[in-house]
Amino acid sequence: MTKTEKILLLLAAVFFLAAVVLLPRTDAAQRAMPAYTQPGPTPLTEEAPDALWVTLTRRIDVNHADADELTALPGVGAVTARAIVEYREANGPFTALEDLLKVPGVGPATLDAIRGNG
Repeated sequence: MTKTEKILLLLAAVFFLAAVVLLPRTDAAQRAMPAYTQPGPTPLTEEAPDALWVTLTRRIDVNHADADELTALPGVGAVTARAIVEYREANGPFTALEDLLKVPGVGPATLDAIRGNG
């Protein structure tokens, strides 16, 4: 091999290595990278959205829930929750969600919030 061929071979190797290192990686190349270099959720964040979803979408039976449980409803604080329980004990179970409007402290805005529209 001549000196010129060796120089050309060395230059080709340098350009090849530079291209491999400097060119942006494709998705396939990124998937092949070691796990510690890939951004991604930790085990804690993988579980948290599901747990949050369950908490935010749990259903509350206004005919059986106590005051503490009712405070989980949007727009319902401790005073309104106690008023709901007292109204229910005095007048019997609610037959429709709109019946909550009969409870002192529950207005249309609170009812909309409970429905998920507020």
